[in-house]
Amino acid sequence: MDSTTPNYAFSSNKKKAIYSLKGILQGVAADATLNTMEALYLNTWLLDSKALRDDPDVFDLLELISDALADGKFTAEELDDLSALITDIIEFRSYEDVTASDYLNEFLGLISGIVSDDQINADEFAYLIEWLNKHADLIDDATVKSVVAKMVEFSALDQVTPSDKEALVSFLKQTVGIRFLETGAADAHPMDHIADSIESMNHERAAICFTGVFNTGTRKEVEAIAIKMGATPRQDPSKSIHYVVIGSQVSPDWKHTSFGRKIQKAIELRESGHPLIILTEQEWVRFI
Repeated sequence: MDSTTPNYAFSSNKKKAIYSLKGILQGVAADATLNTMEALYLNTWLLDSKALRDDPDVFDLLELISDALADGKFTAEELDDLSALITDIIEFRSYEDVTASDYLNEFLGLISGIVSDDQINADEFAYLIEWLNKHADLIDDATVKSVVAKMVEFSALDQVTPSDKEALVSFLKQTVGIRFLETGAADAHPMDHIADSIESMNHERAAICFTGVFNTGTRKEVEAIAIKMGATPRQDPSKSIHYVVIGSQVSPDWKHTSFGRKIQKAIELRESGHPLIILTEQEWVRFI
């Protein structure tokens, strides 16, 4: 292996984390008002982000949040100070070689920041629309496309009810896999908005494509389980496939991994009307 590879990987991971952070910061500050829950989410995310542990902006953010939490609560002044720092970071933190992947990371971070407190208001909704208008070239991405469709549907409502807002927040949370209020964890499962939820599964004569890295075992081991239950493993998604099962050890940037092509192909088949079911490993193990 080239000796420069680890440094390149670290630099790449840091860039991804920076754009995720840039999105999160925009999300929590989208309505120009930072609340305690948003600040707590930001704090948890920063502490979990290994790629940014030595980043000076992260140090500053964590120091401000730590000082505020010393007495167990945020004052209005402390939230204002944190908001000012966030605004500065959003404005000045960027790279010259920005790719579509970077903007997608920023987009997912933006949604995470907005719904980190389980709410979305008119200003946050407007900010999300503005961001999407500025990045219209991302519309062909399946995730972006689904969010745009949901927002168009929401905007067309004659009268928005609390249940309509709850449904929108739930959709956005599923899109990025965030469950901060439920779990206290800032990490997200990137397959939540892609995978299906099913009540039953019959392995007999089912063609199944396993992709990714599994907690249950190696690829051959999970395929052996399926074979024992009457299924036939297949290497790639196609119109003859009934299920695609995605391993739990999948990163938020799955599209740029070796198995990302299979997942994307499965999504395209499903969107074209083929009755293919996409499952996470966690969902699949319920039926073995």
